[in-house]
Amino acid sequence: MKLLKRLLLVLILLPLLGIAAGWFYLNSLEPDYNETGRLEGLLDGVEVVYDEFAIPHIYAKNNTDAFRTLGYVHAKDRLWQMELMRRIAPGRLSEVFGEATLETDKMFRMLGLGEYTEESVQHFENKAGQSVKELVLAYLEGVNEYVENGKTPLEFTILGLEKTPFSVADVYNVSGYMAFSFAMAHKTEPILTHILEHHGAAYLNDLMVHVDSNSTIIASGASNVDYEGLSLQVDERVNSLPVPAFIGSNSWVVSGKKTQSGEVLFANDPHIAFSQPAVWYEAHLNAPDLNLYGYWLGCFPFPQLIHTDHHAIGLTMFENDDIDLYREKVNPENPDQYQYKGEWRTFEKREETIRVKDSEAVTITVKSTVHGPVMNDGFSALKDSDPVSMWWVYTKHTNQLLESAFLLGMAKTVEEARLGATMIHAPGLNIMYGDKEGNIAWWSAGKLPQRPEHVNSKLILDGTGADDPLGYFDFSENPQSENPEWGYVYSANNQSRSPSGRLHPGYYLPEDRARRIVSLLEKKDNWTAEDYQQMLLDVTSENAPEIVASISAGVDQSELSEKEKSVLTILRDWKGDFKKELAAPTVYSKMMYHIAVSTFSDELGKDLFDVFNGTHIMKRSLQPVLANADSKWWDDVNTAGVQESRTDIFNKAVKNTVAELTEQFGGNTDDWQWQKAHTLEHNHSFSAVPSLKKYFNVGPFPMSGNTETINNMHCRLQPDGTYEVFAGPSTRRIVDFANLAGNSWSILPTGQSGNVLSSHYADQSQMFAEGRFRKMLMERSEVEKVERYRSVLTAE
Repeated sequence: MKLLKRLLLVLILLPLLGIAAGWFYLNSLEPDYNETGRLEGLLDGVEVVYDEFAIPHIYAKNNTDAFRTLGYVHAKDRLWQMELMRRIAPGRLSEVFGEATLETDKMFRMLGLGEYTEESVQHFENKAGQSVKELVLAYLEGVNEYVENGKTPLEFTILGLEKTPFSVADVYNVSGYMAFSFAMAHKTEPILTHILEHHGAAYLNDLMVHVDSNSTIIASGASNVDYEGLSLQVDERVNSLPVPAFIGSNSWVVSGKKTQSGEVLFANDPHIAFSQPAVWYEAHLNAPDLNLYGYWLGCFPFPQLIHTDHHAIGLTMFENDDIDLYREKVNPENPDQYQYKGEWRTFEKREETIRVKDSEAVTITVKSTVHGPVMNDGFSALKDSDPVSMWWVYTKHTNQLLESAFLLGMAKTVEEARLGATMIHAPGLNIMYGDKEGNIAWWSAGKLPQRPEHVNSKLILDGTGADDPLGYFDFSENPQSENPEWGYVYSANNQSRSPSGRLHPGYYLPEDRARRIVSLLEKKDNWTAEDYQQMLLDVTSENAPEIVASISAGVDQSELSEKEKSVLTILRDWKGDFKKELAAPTVYSKMMYHIAVSTFSDELGKDLFDVFNGTHIMKRSLQPVLANADSKWWDDVNTAGVQESRTDIFNKAVKNTVAELTEQFGGNTDDWQWQKAHTLEHNHSFSAVPSLKKYFNVGPFPMSGNTETINNMHCRLQPDGTYEVFAGPSTRRIVDFANLAGNSWSILPTGQSGNVLSSHYADQSQMFAEGRFRKMLMERSEVEKVERYRSVLTAE
C-alpha cells in the first residue's frame, strides 16, 4: 500500500514538476532590463535608463559607446525580428521555414540582391567615411555581444535555429528588402500591358493611367511592343512575408507662421504592414555631442525617423517609378541569345542554391541581360511570357544609404540635411524636415530616370534598346520645397511636381489624404501639438461623398425596394467619416467591392482582378471611372449582344450589398457597424500555426479609419464582408520645437519589445487602437521620473 501511495505521489508530482520547470524556463527568457555587467568593447561606462514603456535612454560618454550599447539593447528586444529581416533579400527564409517560403527565396535570389550587397560591402570598406564605419561596426559588435552571451528568444528554440553573428552584409540586405518592398511596377505593369493588348487604349485611358494635373499635387506615350503571351496570376510572395512591407505614409511640417507657439511643428506616420513585433525600435542616445531620439529598423545602425535638439526627419514613400520591365527578343536559332541594339548577345547565367529546412537543397539558374535579371520564374504574372528582364535603379548605383542616414541624423544645418537627401538613389523617399531655426523642407529623394519621350514606363517595354533610359535628372529636378511662403510642406504619397513643373511617372496613391491634409492645414494659423494629435486620428474622406454622389446619380431607384432605397439614403446622408460606430462605412465598402468586381472582373478574369484590386492604379482609377457614365468598362464583355450600363452595375451593387449585409449582420442597419467588419490583428511570423497564434499575435481590435483616410487603416475590398486591417501607421509621431523635451509625442502599434515574454510586448496596443499618445522624453530628469529599469554597463 505504501508503495502504491508513493507511486501515485510521483505520478502527481511529475506533471507539476514539469509545469514548474517550464514556468521557470520561460521566465528565464524574459529580457533583463536591470542588467549590471561588462559590455565588450566599451571605452567607458554606460547607463541605460528604461522609461515606463521600456524605451531605452542610453547615456554614454562618447558616440561609439552609445551605438555599441544600442546594438546590444536592440538585439535584447528584437533579435528574432533582426534575424528575419536579414534573411529576406539574400533568399534565406527557407532555411528557417522550409518549403513554405521557397518561392519567395527564389524570387529574391533572381533579383540579385546578394551580389549587390557584396558590392555595397566593398564600398563600405573602401569608401565610407571613418565616422560612419566606426558607428556601424560598434552597433554590430553590440548586437553580436548579445548574440554570443545573451538569452535566446523563444522563436529560435521552437524552430531549432542557432544564433549566428551579424555583419555589414546583413545591414545592406535589410536596405535591399526595404527598397524592393516599396516597388509597385512589377505588380502593375503586366496588368496594364494585358489591358492594352486585349482590350485597347480606350480601356487604359479610362483608368487615368497618366496623372490628372488638376488633382491635389504637391507644388513645387505608349510603346509599340508586341505584348503576346501574358499569363497573369495572383502573386502574394512579398505580401505574405513574415515581416512588414512598406506601404505609404503621411507627413506635414508647419512653420512658425502657422503655429500658436511661433515654432516649427512636425508630424509623421509612416504606413507599413502591421506585424508583431512592430517595425520600429525606439531609442534615445545621449553623449556629449549627441542627443538623438530615433526609430530603428531591425539590423540597421542608424535611425530613419529622427529628432535631435536641432532638427527632425520623417519619411513617406515617394512612389516614383524606378523599375522598368523589358521584353527580350530571343534568337530563334539560339535560345541562349537575345537581341540588343542590332546584335545577338548571350544571356549571362548564374546558379543559386537554396537550402531548405527538412528537405533537399534547390538549385536554380538565373539568367540576366543588359537590363537586369530575367524574372519570369520570379513574378507569376510573367510565367508563360517571353523572357522579361527587370531594370531597377536600386542595383544600378553605389549604395550610400548608410552615409545618407548618418548625415540626416547628425546634420547641424538644413544644407547638411539636404546633402543627405541627395545621397539616396533608391528607394524613392520623401524626406520631411523641420528645425529649431524655423526652417521647414521637403525633398523627394531618389535618382529619377530620363526616359525616351515615346516610352510609357507603366507598360512592359521593348528590350532591343529603343526604350532604354537616357540618363538621370539632376537632383534639382526632384520635387521639393524649402520654406514655402504658404507656411507648410506635406506628403501623402500623391503625385508631386518638380520645381520646373515636371510630373515624373510613378505609382502614386489617390489624392484623398493629400486633399484632406491641405484642407485642414489651410483652415488654421495657430496649430498646436494637441491639434496635430486630432489630425493624425482624422478618419474623414472628402472624396467618399463625391463617389457616393456618382453612385446616386447612376442608380435607377425605380428598380430598388424600400429597404434598398433606405440603405442608399444612409450613404447620401453620410459625411465620409469612417468612424467605427457608424453603419455607412460598412455599406460603402461592401458596395464599392461589388461595383469594382462587376466593372473590372469580366475583362480581367478573377485572378487578374485579384491582383488589380491590390494595386495603387485600382485605387486611383476607381473614382474617375465611377464618375464616367460613358466608360468602356461598364459593358460586360461576356454577354454578347447586350450592352450593360453604369446604372446596371450600380443597381446590382446596391441589391447585393443589402442582401449580403442583412445576412451577415441582420436586418437592422444599426447593427451594421464598421467596427464589426473592420478589425486589426498584429500577426507574428508564427500566426499560421493555430496553436501558437493565440500566444504570439496581438489583437484583434475594432478600428475606425480606412484605406485613404489620414488615420490610414489599410484594408482590401473583398467579397466576404470583412475588412481586416493589414497596414497603417507604424507610429504616430509629433515633434514640437517649442518644447522638444516636454511636448513631443509618439506611439507604437504594439510594444517596444519583440520578446513574447516581456511585459512590454503589447503594452501600447490598446493605446494605439484608442488613438492615445505618450511623450517622447529627452530630458534625463523627466526620464528618471518614470524610470522602470536601469542597466549599468562597464568597460572593465
